[in-house]
Amino acid sequence: MNKLYLKSSLIRFSIIFFISIILIISSTLIAYNPPSTTRYTNDSFNFFKQPAYNESQFNIIFDLHSHTKYSDGILSIEQNILWHIAHGFNAMALTDHNTLWNANNLVKIAEKYRDQIVVIQGMEWTSDRIHMNLIGISEFVPAQSNPTDEEIQATINATHEQGGLVVVDHIPWSLPIMPEHPTRAQLLAWGVDYIELVNEWVYDYDSDSWCNNTGGFGKITGTDMHRPSNVHGWTFMKSQNFTVEGVMEQLLIRNTSILYDSDGQEDQSTYTNNARYKIVKPIIFFGEIFQGSGQLVDWQSVGISFSYLIIGFVIIEATVYSIKKYREKKKEE
Repeated sequence: MNKLYLKSSLIRFSIIFFISIILIISSTLIAYNPPSTTRYTNDSFNFFKQPAYNESQFNIIFDLHSHTKYSDGILSIEQNILWHIAHGFNAMALTDHNTLWNANNLVKIAEKYRDQIVVIQGMEWTSDRIHMNLIGISEFVPAQSNPTDEEIQATINATHEQGGLVVVDHIPWSLPIMPEHPTRAQLLAWGVDYIELVNEWVYDYDSDSWCNNTGGFGKITGTDMHRPSNVHGWTFMKSQNFTVEGVMEQLLIRNTSILYDSDGQEDQSTYTNNARYKIVKPIIFFGEIFQGSGQLVDWQSVGISFSYLIIGFVIIEATVYSIKKYREKKKEE
């Protein structure tokens, strides 16, 4: 193999190599955050459902926990609010993961629906040890990937200093995948206000006895809505003022009552299939090959793929070169 051909082969390999890197990185990122398979609009929530409750005793139906496109939800802020209204909630907290980038739009859109629902700014403080909803905050509280006990306590204190409250989320979901999750006794000692007793369709029976009016946690429920789904839990309060301040006042004194329905209140949101998902579906499947467990990229899969690439490239180049030399020899004959 002459030097000129070897040089041109290296150039071709370099081009293929860099294109492969770009494809792997982009497809992996898309696979981690793919477009939704379904598409919702503001008209998707033209229904109204509400659980049976004592209307003389309560006038607030609250949801602690929901997400939008600002983190890993599929709805806009306005669609999220409309979904809550359709399900009979008249108070809610918006709790995207580790961000308050939604704050400015939240204020504007909440004002539009202020006669129908009270919308409270929150954030799901998300780490590898614990998920906590910080409710009623106005300033961002940064999260560490693997926080120490002291850092978790500092987060709780920072939330309280802003006049907010802290809720520990979905303990039954967290414990199996977070071996260093703080115990309930630790959380109580650190000043956590509530445990989310209902998350999606799951009731946290193990935490129930820790939630009481004799020094324990408060009781609260969250839909944890990322995409429209059935509702299984509601939190009830009685507030003198239909405002953020009025609802927060009741939350801060833990004046809540909860309702759980294992069957759930049926979601009747309408949607269409998302054409964008169909377009990028092959890229998503390719990217899933390189998704890591506990890390962004599975480097072993990347290494194996590049091994195949190198072997395939060498075989093709050697074959092309052999055919070329064979034809040159034939011409000479």
